[in-house]
Amino acid sequence: MKILVEWVKEEVKEPSLCTYYIFSNETLSISQCGPRFKVNTEPLGLNITGVESNDAGVYKCVMTKLIPPPAAENSSTLMLKVSSFTLQLMNSTNSSCVELLCSLKGLKPQQVNFTWTRATQLLYHHESSSMRSTLTLCKPHWTDGETLTCQASYSNNHTLYRKSITLPCDSGSFVHLIVLGTLVGLLIGTALFIEVYYQCLTARRRQSTADGIVTSELVSSSQV
Repeated sequence: MKILVEWVKEEVKEPSLCTYYIFSNETLSISQCGPRFKVNTEPLGLNITGVESNDAGVYKCVMTKLIPPPAAENSSTLMLKVSSFTLQLMNSTNSSCVELLCSLKGLKPQQVNFTWTRATQLLYHHESSSMRSTLTLCKPHWTDGETLTCQASYSNNHTLYRKSITLPCDSGSFVHLIVLGTLVGLLIGTALFIEVYYQCLTARRRQSTADGIVTSELVSSSQV
């Protein structure tokens, strides 16, 4: 017996993801598969490495009996759902607060546990549902440019999802620094100007005094 096996993804106009033959002694011929696909012999199936979100969809396994004739075809389909883990900074009505949303899709809700950390410090989050968790921090409990991490633990297959985000710098603080720096620069410039003016004024007074002394001496000499 000789059976041709083809794995294809529906709604994708591409060649077969993987093609191979099964013989009567249950051995497999050399498979022709894409770079991320590999034949699984026991149980018989298809392995995908580096699964991405666009891998989600309907896959079909088509088995065609070639020998003995006549040829006969049988197929089965399966749905692949790919989990999606995201961490994003939400818009906050309070400029002194930050709100982060961590969400996980494609898994059973009752088997997901969220934790938030700052370096090694565990943070308490007020809101957490089955597939999402929200962290809200207000000043002084967060600083510009620091990194926070969301971690989701999926107990079914002991998978750990982890993502980090760096908080933005407060534009208001940046403006304050610019204004402060400008004021300091003006003060220093004014002080230097006053110092130079004072030195020039002192030099002129000394010069005037010296000229007066010389004139007096000349007048005295003339009288003699």
